[in-house]
Amino acid sequence: MSSDILSIQEEIFKLIGNQKRLEILLLLEHRELNVGEMTDMLGLRQANLSQHLTLLRAQHLVEVRKKGRESFYTLADDSIAVAIRSIHDFLRKTHRIDTPFDSNALFPIVTDPVCGMRFSASKAFSHIDKNGKLYHFCASGCESAFKASVKLTNEEHFAQTVHA
Repeated sequence: MSSDILSIQEEIFKLIGNQKRLEILLLLEHRELNVGEMTDMLGLRQANLSQHLTLLRAQHLVEVRKKGRESFYTLADDSIAVAIRSIHDFLRKTHRIDTPFDSNALFPIVTDPVCGMRFSASKAFSHIDKNGKLYHFCASGCESAFKASVKLTNEEHFAQTVHA
């Protein structure tokens, strides 16, 4: 391997060594999103999100498409999410962190109760079991909004499967 590639790889790993940036990349795995959608899903202020997106764009991990005054973001390449998920799967196995879903499963498709995003249950950021019903979340902001709006008792089980 060339030292140039290793140097670039080192910079990329430093960049994605931030949980919010990992969340952004995994959200964009599902579909193109605008800044407003991502601020709601992640629970970030727009200024903070813009800083993260600027760093990700500078390293060519995300691309932006402008439509009027709105900016829409996508992954620059699908292999970015594949690489992050591969590391996630390795860590889950190594640290024996169980999740109730096979990471290779494509179904069932679930809907985030806060933002309405549809995605594979195996790719949920987290889920909450409330009275025997599982609620799946695309990102931490949606999970926080749900927790704030629904009173959860001590008997209710919180299972978090963070993909970062």
